[in-house]
Amino acid sequence: MAEPEKKKGIEKLKDSIEEIKAREHEEGRLSLKEYYSFGLSRFGFGMMNKMSEYLSPFYVSIGMDIKTATRVLSIMRIWEMVNDTFSATIIDRGKATPGGRGKFTRWLAPLAPFLAITAVLMFVRLPLENMNAVIANCVIAYALWYVFRTFCDISLQSMQAVMSPLMQERSTYLTVGNLGETLSGAIPGLIPVFFELLTNEKSKSDTKIIDSILGFLPTISESSFYTYCTIAFCGIGLAAALFSKNLKERVFAAAKESHVLQNFVTFFKNKQMLLLWSSNLGNVVAQIGWAAAPFFFMKSLGNFAIQSLIWTTTGIPSFIVTLLSPIFLKLFPPRKVVIFNKLLCAACMFGMYFVCSAVGYATPLGIGLIVAFNIICSIPGGVSGIAERICFVNTFDHTELETGERAEATTFAVTGILNKGITAVGLLLAGILMARAGFPTSEDAFFSQEIKDSLFMFWAVFQGIGHVIFAIPYFFYKLEGKRLDEIQEKLAKRRKAIKAKEEVA
Repeated sequence: MAEPEKKKGIEKLKDSIEEIKAREHEEGRLSLKEYYSFGLSRFGFGMMNKMSEYLSPFYVSIGMDIKTATRVLSIMRIWEMVNDTFSATIIDRGKATPGGRGKFTRWLAPLAPFLAITAVLMFVRLPLENMNAVIANCVIAYALWYVFRTFCDISLQSMQAVMSPLMQERSTYLTVGNLGETLSGAIPGLIPVFFELLTNEKSKSDTKIIDSILGFLPTISESSFYTYCTIAFCGIGLAAALFSKNLKERVFAAAKESHVLQNFVTFFKNKQMLLLWSSNLGNVVAQIGWAAAPFFFMKSLGNFAIQSLIWTTTGIPSFIVTLLSPIFLKLFPPRKVVIFNKLLCAACMFGMYFVCSAVGYATPLGIGLIVAFNIICSIPGGVSGIAERICFVNTFDHTELETGERAEATTFAVTGILNKGITAVGLLLAGILMARAGFPTSEDAFFSQEIKDSLFMFWAVFQGIGHVIFAIPYFFYKLEGKRLDEIQEKLAKRRKAIKAKEEVA
């Protein structure tokens, strides 16, 4: 009985592919090659960027205390803000023409190799004895990497808004791109497992049976471990990112390009864009939880690999549901999908904290419940991520209708700058709170039960509060339904009229 269903599913997939091939020559339609190239691009650049999330434990492994590590990363947000503005100015001043060199694609494939190389340099521990010299080296490496990341990241994000003017196409290619990005997080997400097997943590564990079976594996230092992982993942990411050369741009602003300063002014006049950005204020609070997460698994639970278990088990249902995103987004408005997901995540984080604190989060039952709560809140995560992007991309059409400008690069730069600022605040708060909670400055120092409990509270409760804050602005978002249809219709008429005038001229 199961076999016919399987064939039916395969046939349905084949029909979808054939439909894409049949329509790829229509105006505004993407080719099958562009679909998988966009997914691979999001995967590749995501792989090369994902390792930056491990800089905090890497810095600790080379001798920094947690407060210094978070302070360095927080201070670097200032450079990120400056660099985002500089990069957006260059990108938005580029001219895109139908069938010509892309305004955004020109940066992706050419800069991908430089992004990979500088990502590796961030995790190289030079033989420096002075800690100030070590910190200076880390800052320089990070600053250099971020230059290439900004050009690639802003350009790839901007591609989401210009690959097609058709709403049905957007939800489909954003789904494919989200799948690629999800995979880019899943593979580096296995780092804690490799960590347990290859670093000195293995010799400290009580799993003698596992150690005897895996005894042939070499034991390396923690700092070298991060270096080897970065080399491997950036190599894979670079190979995938080069497919970005196949992407095309189809949406162009009807009016003449504005100066970058005017683009900034235009952004701040877009109330719907500002509304969506304000949801990121929740990340100030959530950042405390994200910063505490790796230390909670390493110290409070005593097993860093449990973090990989959670990422893997939560990633699978999210990935599966993501495949069904076009169906869900036809049934429910994108903003409602985001609201549901964030409130569900908040409920799961709060529930996890109170229930697992009662039964003991380090017990087998407690660990099982932690995994279960995270699986539940992750299920709609993939669809929610796509819904957020659709809401965001739709504001570009609204901006073009109101001002005649799109300014994708500047818009992403502005949101990036503002996000870096709130992330910096979150990191500073995380370092201060963890230090005040008694977080030891030495890697091998004793962690009291009180400190372990604090790490659990930081990870769970602050994330829950952040999810609630994130959801609030979406209750007031208006670009959907008839209003969005009217915007699309007016823009289509305007673009058609301008194109006719250009042809006559």
